[in-house]
Amino acid sequence: MRSTAATPKKDPRRPGEWLFVFDSVHPTASGGRRQVYRRGFKTKAAAQEALDKARRHDKTHVPSAGDELTVTDVLADFVRTKRLAGKAPNTVAQYEWAAGLAKARWGGWPADSLTSEVLDAAYEEMLRSGRRQHRGKAGTTATGRPMSARSVEAFHKSLKAAFQLAVDKGRLDRNPAALATPPAVSEQVRHWWTPEQVGTFLAYVADHPCVTVGLGEMLVDTGGRRGEVLGLRWSDIDLDAGTATVVQQLVADIGTKQLTLRPTKRPRSRSVIGLHPDTISSLRRRKSQQAEEKLLMSRRGWPAKGTIHSGLVFTWPDGRAIHPDVLTRTVEKMSVAAGLPRLTPHGLRHSFATAALSARVPIEVVAARLGNTPRMVQEVYQHVIPADDHAAAQLVGDLYRQRSA
Repeated sequence: MRSTAATPKKDPRRPGEWLFVFDSVHPTASGGRRQVYRRGFKTKAAAQEALDKARRHDKTHVPSAGDELTVTDVLADFVRTKRLAGKAPNTVAQYEWAAGLAKARWGGWPADSLTSEVLDAAYEEMLRSGRRQHRGKAGTTATGRPMSARSVEAFHKSLKAAFQLAVDKGRLDRNPAALATPPAVSEQVRHWWTPEQVGTFLAYVADHPCVTVGLGEMLVDTGGRRGEVLGLRWSDIDLDAGTATVVQQLVADIGTKQLTLRPTKRPRSRSVIGLHPDTISSLRRRKSQQAEEKLLMSRRGWPAKGTIHSGLVFTWPDGRAIHPDVLTRTVEKMSVAAGLPRLTPHGLRHSFATAALSARVPIEVVAARLGNTPRMVQEVYQHVIPADDHAAAQLVGDLYRQRSA
């Protein structure tokens, strides 16, 4: 098979960029056509230079039996790389889930034989008859229900990232998932409470502490993730200054449920947040309460220094860390007991952001407090921001008419 003539051309899917594709002089192991594909060039000259280099390499390099990379090889290398990079256990578990689905379909296929058309057909089948997986106490089981569009989209993103890693390492010439079309996903429904409902919850928590004193107030007041709140240490809190430094989070392995402390997603510059005076008072009571618990447990032992339980603000009476899933179930039960719609700790986070933006707190401040970027806050909480748009129309319109008068 001879290499066909090829020239760079404009990328139809990415305006302003160039790509090239040509047939390799070396067929695949099955005798089929092997293509060399590259995209993402800013200029035609850069694409032409890369094309010439790729064609020279294609003519001189003779593939060996070990060069036949399979889909399983691509996925295994991707999961291994992400695990070595220290990704969170739940994130790695999602990659493993996607890799398992892909291996079941195309595991033994040569990696360069997978095409966007094959992926598009697989996505349609998943939406029609794909099995939805459920993780419970008895392990992972599969139901007869088709997969949701959001699950198929997550599968597509993992597959695209895996093949892109192989391309970046020079093991593949193209990423088949880059041209595949994932299903459209509707906007995720987020649940939150109004400020009045949050006040009702705080009043209920005052009489029925959420697992331990001060935990409910910290969830409501900081807008922090549940793992960030449960991972707070006394050394991270300055009661006199009224601040908390969020530098770690308590997470549980999705399979073993083992607890570990990991760095938070927040950048260091946005890790210090202020606390409400009532929350500071609750934390002082919590410190006294924990001192009493520690005294009662002196004979049985208190978690020693160096363990993940040592120095945590919110613990069980015996000093052990509180599992994040237990906190979620507790908040859900307490919300219903308080006569409110069922809500999770993450729902309290949304409630804080919604209330802050409704109160005209600048987006940059809300983003720093949540540990997100302003752009992400704008995308997630657009249901609040339009109120500012109406206010701007009113203020500027009045200014125009005042000057006219």
